[in-house]
Amino acid sequence: MTGTVRVVEAPAALRTEVVRDAAGLLRLRAEWSALCSEARSGCLFLSPEWLVPWWERFGQGREPCCIALFERERLVGFLPLFSEPVRLAGMPARRVAFLGDGATGCDYLDVLAAPGREAEVRAAALEALGRLPWDVCDLDGLLRDSSTALHLAQLFPNGRAVRSPAAGLGGAPADVVRDARLRFVCPHIPLVGSYQEYLQGLGRRENLRRREKWLFRQPGVSIEVARSPEEARIAVERFLELHRARWAVEGGSDGLADTQHEAFHRAAVQELAERGWLRLYTLFAARRPVASVYGVAHRGKFLYYQSGYDPAWASKSVGLVLLARTVQDAYGEGLHEFDFLRGNEGYKAQWARGERWTIQMRLFRSARGKAARAAQQAALFARESVKAALPRGALETARRARRLLRAPRPEGMGRIEAVLRAVRGG
Repeated sequence: MTGTVRVVEAPAALRTEVVRDAAGLLRLRAEWSALCSEARSGCLFLSPEWLVPWWERFGQGREPCCIALFERERLVGFLPLFSEPVRLAGMPARRVAFLGDGATGCDYLDVLAAPGREAEVRAAALEALGRLPWDVCDLDGLLRDSSTALHLAQLFPNGRAVRSPAAGLGGAPADVVRDARLRFVCPHIPLVGSYQEYLQGLGRRENLRRREKWLFRQPGVSIEVARSPEEARIAVERFLELHRARWAVEGGSDGLADTQHEAFHRAAVQELAERGWLRLYTLFAARRPVASVYGVAHRGKFLYYQSGYDPAWASKSVGLVLLARTVQDAYGEGLHEFDFLRGNEGYKAQWARGERWTIQMRLFRSARGKAARAAQQAALFARESVKAALPRGALETARRARRLLRAPRPEGMGRIEAVLRAVRGG
């Protein structure tokens, strides 16, 4: 009897390419999108559908330095980064950070790797990262429990210098120091059972039922969900106007801080709609838009990105009613999670049944990097001392006023009026 010998081919060594321009990002876009869809760490905020529009609006003065890892011609790893000159506490430095870093509110940023290839992709990505020119590598938005975050924590004990070759970083040997801090809580709802079963455990269910009952008795009340590119063009303008109204009353959030951010979202919703991911809700009352939710259905999750409402209807809990509809629809679509993303707002805590955290990890190297780290620590100590001396509430009022000064405003509202509203608390 003759046996058959099966030959198992060893994986080829990974080839590294550093993508340094927008044309390179576009060339890899299809493979990058496919990798994001299959990678365990894949999420909306690591996809080209989100990050290409981000780069087109926020790339000025920055240079892409994305690390692409190939097995022969197949893309098996991707670490989306950019490089920029910055001043950290007054010290000049070269900073490397994730694409998506900043006020668009990207959570769960990480390296993408083909399933089962995480360890070798991470090692190759670190080797390539070490060869890039930087004084500080600022990895903000990592999931606290991600394998990348845990790996970096093991390589670089917090605040202690480690020689770069010992940590697998390429380039010339250098001492590297890591700092880390918690960043944002991300509440979520595991979508188990049915929506009606979930409501039984919701503390606000009786209030919700009363608000729904009253609202849907009113004339001209309806809810629309924009999914297609054509629907999105109209719905995003309604959303932006309602979000501006919320800015004017509450100080809003940093997710839509200015016209540049609005332009980004106009482009992003088109990308999301073309992929079938967009869920842009509008609640109408008296046939006028009074509340909106900017949501995305991606990889089995509903991402509750932003919301807006007409302050004149706030007392009618239109935001609560529309939130309930998005949760109900997420159950109806068979999704497995409703993710509120970053933020510790009280309403999220009332609805959520779990939470996860993101962190910021910073690696400092070179004399400039270490000087910047020392200057930052001194500045942070001084800032925290000032905060501790301020009356309660004064700091948040100042933050709201600063955000409102740069934010788009509802039609007819002046900048000074917007700030005075913030100071008065609405």
